[in-house]
Amino acid sequence: MRGLAAGINRGAASAASMGGGQWRAGAGAALLAAPLLLTLFALLIWPLVVLALRSLGAPEGVGVSVTTYLAVLREPRYWRVLGNTALLALVSTIGALALCTPAAIYLEWQRGRLSRALAVLLTIPLSLPGIVIGFFVILLFGRTGVVVSLAGALLGERPPPLAYNFWGLLVGYIYFQIPRVVLVLRGAVATIEPDTLDAARTLGAPPWRVYTAVILPVLRPALLGAASLSMATAFGAFGTAATLSRGYRVVPLEIAAAFTERFEPQLAATLSLLLALFTTVLLWTMGRLGAPRRTEQRR
Repeated sequence: MRGLAAGINRGAASAASMGGGQWRAGAGAALLAAPLLLTLFALLIWPLVVLALRSLGAPEGVGVSVTTYLAVLREPRYWRVLGNTALLALVSTIGALALCTPAAIYLEWQRGRLSRALAVLLTIPLSLPGIVIGFFVILLFGRTGVVVSLAGALLGERPPPLAYNFWGLLVGYIYFQIPRVVLVLRGAVATIEPDTLDAARTLGAPPWRVYTAVILPVLRPALLGAASLSMATAFGAFGTAATLSRGYRVVPLEIAAAFTERFEPQLAATLSLLLALFTTVLLWTMGRLGAPRRTEQRR
């Protein structure tokens, strides 16, 4: 009995020691995460609370009111602007994925000077402001741009410039989404085992079958993650839209106009919160779609 009691005591002491170790590890992790949490509170949570309070202010200045929210939701113009923003984000995301998926595979599997130089070039848009990207689009598709001038020389008449409508915005949005999508996809491509591809080829699978049956299913979570990042960036883009938009309105332009041109801070706060809510729900849904399924987790 004494041996049994001693064993129980040693087990309890070991469990207490492990529990203490886990507590210390958790406290250390919380301490390391504290600066980030404070930053998120100061630059995300607190500003959102201020916007929410401002958007819910009553017209008389006393109490809480949802009048501005109802006015925005009942105004067809804002639904049209949201539709413009969503369409631009969706089409530019699809275009960026179509362009960047083969590029990411090439950059990760071909380790030469050309691939390294191309990888550096593809990351340059990350350092460029949206206004500069808009200027690049104007140089190509503006009234005196290269493409419009060349088309005018060939056809005898200058076509309308594409830089200031949906198509010009689409080119600009795809351009600044390219590095974000490539960086996400390259990490996922690096996890594909060459033996898996060799096995598929040995079984007689043609290249297109290797891509559709092996590579793309493995890249599915990364594709959805890259799409989420691309969509979020497109919904909040302002500089490129401000440079190129001539009548094609998106939500960030409406927020800026409400705040700076018409001086309607309550309307700007309402639009900002609705955009943040819409984008959060969209990203959460895409994150759920990209999460590993239970059957995959059990393997």
